Amino acid sequence: MSGVPVLPTREDLPLSTGAWVAHGGLTLLPLGGVWGATRVGGDTRLGATAAESAAGMLAGYLPSRLLFMRPVTPGAARWMDLEVAAFTGGLLFTPPLAALGTWGMGEVAFGRSQDQSDAYLGALGGAATGTLLAVAVDALLTEVAEPSTRLKSARSLIGLALIGTGATLGYQWAGGGPRANQHTR
Repeated sequence: MSGVPVLPTREDLPLSTGAWVAHGGLTLLPLGGVWGATRVGGDTRLGATAAESAAGMLAGYLPSRLLFMRPVTPGAARWMDLEVAAFTGGLLFTPPLAALGTWGMGEVAFGRSQDQSDAYLGALGGAATGTLLAVAVDALLTEVAEPSTRLKSARSLIGLALIGTGATLGYQWAGGGPRANQHTR
């Protein structure tokens, strides 16, 4: 059994006050994004934008897990290819699925948009931006919390909320929802 590698155990050290503040502060960013989506394009329904964000989060959940996957043994060369492939899959599949969830909730539950393709493209652009922001925030929070593995799930959830919120902001900005059907006289 001498050929079997022994995985080092990572101690789950307590987090510093700064790490807790960073996690808590960045949790407010997606919440502010949902509120901001009510201010974009004239749709002020907080419940609708929150539901659209939740639908985007739910639809993008599985592929987004690939974005936050870390190798068991950091620095192991054999994990590099798998990690890059998983991360690339997460970058490719998360935005379209999150956008589809947000767009679907907005179109089916809250009224059709005047131009549905523009609304979907807006959601896709917002989800892509949210995905890139989620990766950056996850890396920042992981750096602040090292060497502790605490709050790993919270970091992933914050990232997922940024993706769903980004999709909702893009959807609202591109004219998604029933307000696009209202004509001013």
